[in-house]
Formats: sequence, C-alpha cells, structure tokens
Amino acid sequence: MDRPQETKMNLNCPVCGGQLKKDKIRENIWVDGKLLVIDNLPSKVCMRCDESIVDYKTMKKIEQIIEKFKHKEIEGIKFTAYEIDSVAVALA
Repeated sequence: MDRPQETKMNLNCPVCGGQLKKDKIRENIWVDGKLLVIDNLPSKVCMRCDESIVDYKTMKKIEQIIEKFKHKEIEGIKFTAYEIDSVAVALA
C-alpha cells in the first residue's frame, strides 16, 4: 500500500521543496561548551539548500549520546555513525 505523504516527505526537502539525496554528514554539536562531533551520519541532504535531515531512530540515538556526554558517562568528543549504535547500546 502506497503512503503518498511519507513518499513525498522522503523525496522533497521540508525547507525549500528541493530534491533529497542520501548522503553522510558530520554533525557538530556544542554541549556545555564542549564540541561533540559525529562523523558519517546517515542522512538525506537537499540538493538545493543543503538542509540535512536524519530519521527519527538516528535522532533518538544522537540524543542518547548527547545526554551521556553531558553527564560525563562517556569520554571523547568524536564518534562515527557506526559507534553510535555500540555506544548507545553499551551505555543503555
């Protein structure tokens, strides 16, 4: 069964309506004055305005990492997308 609204969201940028393509990005997040870097993050990037969008599951994992980083439950400042799964699971 087709889901037109979901398909439309996956194909067009919510900011400008441009076409989205799968890509990997670097997310730089400032947490309490410290820089947390996540490389190779799977996302969709707008070919027109460069807006990047991650899916819900990925965003929840990023939020878990930020919370662990805030409470000093993890050390280091740079992670790859591959490490997000292992760190989130290990610290859950």
